[in-house]
Amino acid sequence: MEHFPKAEFGKLLQTRRKHMQLTQAALAKQIAVSPILISYYERGHRAPRYETAQKIAKVLRLQGEDREQFLSSLKFPAESSPDINDLLDELLRLFSNQSISPILKDKLASEIHNVLKDWRDMQKKNVRWAVVPVAGWQARLLSPDATLHMTERVIAEADSAGIDHIVVVVAPSQEHVLAAKLTESKRHMRIRLAVQTDQFGLGDAILVARYSLPHNEPFAVILPDDDLNAPCLTPMIKAYSKDKCCILAVREIQAFDEGSYGIVSIKEQRGPMCRIEDLQEKPSTLPGPSFAIVGRYIVTPDIFKAIEGTPPTANGEIELTDAIRKMSQNQPIYGYIYTGVVDSLSPSRRLLERMIMSSGERRDEPTA
Repeated sequence: MEHFPKAEFGKLLQTRRKHMQLTQAALAKQIAVSPILISYYERGHRAPRYETAQKIAKVLRLQGEDREQFLSSLKFPAESSPDINDLLDELLRLFSNQSISPILKDKLASEIHNVLKDWRDMQKKNVRWAVVPVAGWQARLLSPDATLHMTERVIAEADSAGIDHIVVVVAPSQEHVLAAKLTESKRHMRIRLAVQTDQFGLGDAILVARYSLPHNEPFAVILPDDDLNAPCLTPMIKAYSKDKCCILAVREIQAFDEGSYGIVSIKEQRGPMCRIEDLQEKPSTLPGPSFAIVGRYIVTPDIFKAIEGTPPTANGEIELTDAIRKMSQNQPIYGYIYTGVVDSLSPSRRLLERMIMSSGERRDEPTA
């Protein structure tokens, strides 16, 4: 086997993939991730989780020194939260170990100090950023004026909740028009555009926005598909300032939903707030009383790691709901029960599907 040159992980991945004569799509399929993630890995825009890197190494048939070099080129985070007492004991052993030089101990102390500082800063920060995804297939079907109107509506909603920094995720065809008109009409807001080249789902849209957001800050996700007639973000932000956990807007399931929304099961309800027990993307099979997810979220930066570790659906999309469900295994997720009216654009898809199906049925009917 040829030995890899000393290079960053993305170069190692690309070199070996081409040596194996695998396309990015073929590799992505074998490890159950979106093809765009392979592209991001190779360009150094993102790093895979340890389990994903192991799967890649297996598909690329890396062994021995090559496998070790491949995996060691990444700095992986801890795979699970350690017990606090075990962590304190380990730190005590390290700092008491006479064989470890004072320089290394000072370096470790400095790194611990920086982590604690980031954590303290995170506790002080409130929600001042929002991501508005408009690159989905429904928005791409709309005229530029309709897309602009839909986007301005939710930006105004964010503004009324005290959010003044917006990242709008757009398709390439929308970038020029929205950039000019949003900048002109919303001069008091700080608006950035992030381009989602391919439609790999809402989770991927959030990843696209990642590099337009500040480090280590919570942010709202506002889906223009859902038009709300009552304030929702303001009470959600207030709840976040207390618990510093992800919060989803939810409402009672209605007859016309027809599998259009992600679903949650809840527990520990207190007033409009509840703790989410489980959640699933549409269609859902959750037992017992359930609520539909409305397109308003408050998420922490942990969401990016969760999305990167979330496999795509059969349609090749990375669902935000699946990523939040992954987060719920290690931290509480809360729901804000919204009781106002929700006007959704989602039925347009079902209407289009029915028109296509009915057209096909008419063609199949025998002529007299």
